[in-house]
Amino acid sequence: MTPSEVTTSTQPTKAKNRLVALIKVGVTLLSLAYVFTQVPLTEIGEGIRQARWGWLMVAVGLNFAGLVLRSVRWAILLNGIGSTVPLAQLIKLYFVGAFFNGVLPSGFGGDVVRIIEVAEDVPQATAAGTVIVDRLSGLMGLFVLGLLVLGLNPEVFPAELVWQVGAVCLLGLIGGIFLLRGWRWFPFLVSLLNRLPQKVARPFLKLTATLQALPAKSLLQALGISLLFNFLLIGQWTAVSRGLNFTISYWYLMGVVPVMAIALLVPSFSGLGVREAIAPLLFAGAGLSTAQAVTLSLMVFFVKRSSELVGAPVYLVSLWRKRP
Repeated sequence: MTPSEVTTSTQPTKAKNRLVALIKVGVTLLSLAYVFTQVPLTEIGEGIRQARWGWLMVAVGLNFAGLVLRSVRWAILLNGIGSTVPLAQLIKLYFVGAFFNGVLPSGFGGDVVRIIEVAEDVPQATAAGTVIVDRLSGLMGLFVLGLLVLGLNPEVFPAELVWQVGAVCLLGLIGGIFLLRGWRWFPFLVSLLNRLPQKVARPFLKLTATLQALPAKSLLQALGISLLFNFLLIGQWTAVSRGLNFTISYWYLMGVVPVMAIALLVPSFSGLGVREAIAPLLFAGAGLSTAQAVTLSLMVFFVKRSSELVGAPVYLVSLWRKRP
């Protein structure tokens, strides 16, 4: 392939990445513009000025612990298919991936960075498949917790919110189970995928190939780690709410946080703006005003992003060590 052919072949990918980045930034800015027409910035600023920073530092520490725990989950998945990538390396990659996902509004996400880096030790398709399963198991853990709180303590929510939260969690959990085991129950799906264009079918085929290689024990262990991580995640929301002088039940947050996590699936800058738009509805049942709900959501965002900045020097050091 000549240099001109290489340049031509990479142009569509670069254009697609730019388009994805523009969509993310556009959705974020439009969502924030809507939020700030509903809530004066002075009210948000006042809430932040009165924050208790000790609680916010606890939230930062919980986010660090959560990143390490998620690295362990990824290690379990990789070990299940015979990989021997050291846990320390995976922890570094998870911090780097968190930095790219949460701090840079680009089309070059942290998951792509993790896949590229770990693909030096395992096949790229395997790396991509484990990253997808890693993400999926995290969401499924949240949905399980949401259904758990609705089943054990539904009175903490307004009646209309119970059905909304329950529907999101149930559909999300069913969808996750189908993605994890559907290829076993419906083998013809794989043959259907093979008939589709490769660009469409490739991610699903990678996922299917990884799931075929993964033992059920590894999947169950990953889901168990996801439950532990999500307890930490809800603890992080609890710590931030205490830092802002709000009293929100841990049970309530167990039901609301899974729905807030859905915002991450919307093309945006790490859910910024989208979460703030739905926060007033979800936290009204906890007695928070619109300004308080938006302040809480924004503070959780900034606490997470500040702790994920650690991924930047980690990545720079790794590049320095790989220099010719």
